[in-house]
Amino acid sequence: MEKNRNRDEIITTAEGRELVPLNDYIFPSGEGEFVGILRYRTWHPKSRVPCLWCCFDADDGQKYKLSAWWDKNYCPAKSNISFADDVQNGTKWRCAFTKTKKGYASWITAEAIV
Repeated sequence: MEKNRNRDEIITTAEGRELVPLNDYIFPSGEGEFVGILRYRTWHPKSRVPCLWCCFDADDGQKYKLSAWWDKNYCPAKSNISFADDVQNGTKWRCAFTKTKKGYASWITAEAIV
C-alpha cells in the first residue's frame, strides 16, 4: 500500500474521533510489553507538538494507546517504523514501553507480528 494511503487511515478531525471508542484506550502503566492489533490512529487533539496516538487491542483483552512523536517520523523511540506512513490499521504488533521520569508511558519498540 502506498504511504499516502496509510495516512488516509489516520483520524484527523474531532468528528472522526467521536465515531470511534477512543476513550476505551488507556496509556499503559509501568514498564512492559504487549501484543495487539492496531485499531486506530489519530493525531493528538490538543498537542502543539506533532503527536500520533496509536490504539491497540491487546491479546490480553486490554485496550492501549501509545504516542509516536515527530522526533523520528512518528516512530517508537528505538524503531524506524513510521506509524504514520509505514503501517496499516488491522496489523498486529509487539510493543514495548517504559515509564518516563514524569510518569508517562514512553513507547520504546514495535515489531510486526506476521
